[in-house]
Amino acid sequence: MQIVAATNTGIKQAAAVLKTGGTIVYPTDTAYGLGGVFDSVKVVRKILAIKHRTDKKFVLVAADLAQVKKFFTLNRAAQKLAKKYWPGPVSLVVTKNYSVRVPDNIIARKLCRLIGKPLIATSANLAGQPAAYSLTKILKYFSGVKNQPDLIVSAGRLKKIKPSTVVKVKRNKVVVLRQGVIKIVY
Repeated sequence: MQIVAATNTGIKQAAAVLKTGGTIVYPTDTAYGLGGVFDSVKVVRKILAIKHRTDKKFVLVAADLAQVKKFFTLNRAAQKLAKKYWPGPVSLVVTKNYSVRVPDNIIARKLCRLIGKPLIATSANLAGQPAAYSLTKILKYFSGVKNQPDLIVSAGRLKKIKPSTVVKVKRNKVVVLRQGVIKIVY
């Protein structure tokens, strides 16, 4: 695993890894995320192997609402929520396998901008372990295991907060699937 600082140079290195089908650990607005391009079967398989998971349901992060709309359809109610709560820790279910958010974290948004698409943003841990908020914890989780991320973007210790609130909008009705740090008012 290569470790780079969350500088412009380090972020560009991470984007290069992503563009070649690699996986990275990077800061988000809630914790460190493990990710890669969302639309690669190879990347999804690699992330599942790294985390020791079998289900393929992931949260994605995107650069902005325009990038989300480029890849997914949002009804009017979902767009209204996005405009109200993004950037921030609110994830909207967009398909059976993905929910997406535009994070407050500028590094995550910049990575998405550089690669031109959303990134998988599952927690940077092994299945069942607590979220990682520091490089020390990330290294503890992934050192000595067979499948590892290709690169870590280290932004220091992140503030511990609840995970994102996950909502689904169906027929203009908002349903909270996971209550996180944000209380939804619609």
